Amino acid sequence: MASSSSSGDYISSSSGTAQTADEELRALLEDAAREFPAYVRQALAAEAPVGGGLSPASVSATLPLTFPSTGLGPSIWHDIHLVLRTATNTWSPRFLYKLYASPTPIGVLSEALLGLLNNNAHVFASSPAGAVIERSVGRELCRLAGMPAETSAGLTFPGGSYSNMHALVAARNTRFPECKREGLWGLAKRKVRPVVFTSAHAHYSVEKAAVAAGLGLDGVVVVPADHEGRMDARALRAMVQEHVAQGDAPFFVNATAGTTVLGAFDPLDALAAVCADFNLWLHVDASWGGPLLLFGPSPHVPPGVHSLTINPHKLLGVPLHCSFLLVRDGLGTMRRALGLGASYLYHNVENDGEDTWDFGDATLACGRRPDAIKMWLVWRYHGTQYLRMRVQRARQLARDFAQMVRERGAQASRGVWRLVVEPQGTTVCFWHVPRDLAADGEPEARWGEVARLVCERVNAGGGALIDYATVDRFTRAEDGYEARGLPCFIRIPFNNPEVTRDTQNAVLDAIERAARELAELKLI
Repeated sequence: MASSSSSGDYISSSSGTAQTADEELRALLEDAAREFPAYVRQALAAEAPVGGGLSPASVSATLPLTFPSTGLGPSIWHDIHLVLRTATNTWSPRFLYKLYASPTPIGVLSEALLGLLNNNAHVFASSPAGAVIERSVGRELCRLAGMPAETSAGLTFPGGSYSNMHALVAARNTRFPECKREGLWGLAKRKVRPVVFTSAHAHYSVEKAAVAAGLGLDGVVVVPADHEGRMDARALRAMVQEHVAQGDAPFFVNATAGTTVLGAFDPLDALAAVCADFNLWLHVDASWGGPLLLFGPSPHVPPGVHSLTINPHKLLGVPLHCSFLLVRDGLGTMRRALGLGASYLYHNVENDGEDTWDFGDATLACGRRPDAIKMWLVWRYHGTQYLRMRVQRARQLARDFAQMVRERGAQASRGVWRLVVEPQGTTVCFWHVPRDLAADGEPEARWGEVARLVCERVNAGGGALIDYATVDRFTRAEDGYEARGLPCFIRIPFNNPEVTRDTQNAVLDAIERAARELAELKLI
């Protein structure tokens, strides 16, 4: 079809003059090509603030939150600069706050590409490239996870919580197919009570998924973790046996590879053995630790795993959000469990197997971003060896940082530095208190208050952004297990490969300085 330059004309809301879409986009991108790299250059500077010290009131006072009747046009960059000024600086290697960091530059471009295309990945016709790429990337991730090539497949979801929820609901409807039509009433008529098992250190998304699936929090059995933060496989077996004996119907076990707080890896082989003995769906929430499982030096996923969540936006430099749910038995299982075959959208509903390209019917949603394109571009641009290097560097950074904590702990003059556990992945958890507060034996409850105040003081200074957390520690008792909440500790996840030893020392110095200042001010 022939086109003319006038066919794309539209009235610009900012100027009231005729302008083609490509002309306006070119002008905006030319500005962006100047402004965005300048922002990254400033964000990477040694003196660049990371964040902290802002409040909702101060941000609200900074940003223009009214909406003009006449558009701002090119002066919109004034507003964009205000957003950049008040945003958290994830490009800084001193952003050590949550389980993600800045994207790679190609990742930024991939996000822009999705905005340019504005494709909907629910049916093939509305996102042909997205569908082909999603299947290709999903199958390659399944191959790395050791899942059978002839059946396995991967789907993208907007975050690990959504991936976990789809795994749980698919498992429920596979084990109890009457739920798809009758809901839980179908099980109630048969007096069947489905039960889910998850670690005490697992992400809360599994419990939220159980709520959404109608199982309720009482339908989730929390399994104790050992002193390293891993699910206790013996406890799981005993708990499953107990619930079977009382007439319940266990069907789903959620294991974790890289827990949110300690970064612990559950013993997948032992858990797979329990699930095989009781015919349970074994899901692995590897949102954080998945890159270590698939791209690490010793990749290993037991063949008994039914599904696995991996978030490339953690550790691999892909922009938020990009999450894959890998399913051993493929899209057919997902479609049978979740699909409705709405023929007004999905015109090839007669295909129940892997040949169907309309992926939306295998999910609980309709509209879908073709997020697989982001992972595909990053992977193609950098190559597998880069992804492996990035993961292994993050692991080495955690080991080095833990050793630095131990070395400071060996110097009595520097107060107490104590690891909570040896890092299993890329997260380091530890306590630090000044010498005057040091005490023999187990950490005192007061140490938790110190950790919280130290993090707040470091963050308020803007030089780094760090976090604190706590978990329960379990001990065996005659009648089961006893849980004792640990005092809050400082938690540092390593993700950004630009972190150096100097960065790590600077963060430790900032923590030590903050603790000393708090002690001098008698605030601790």
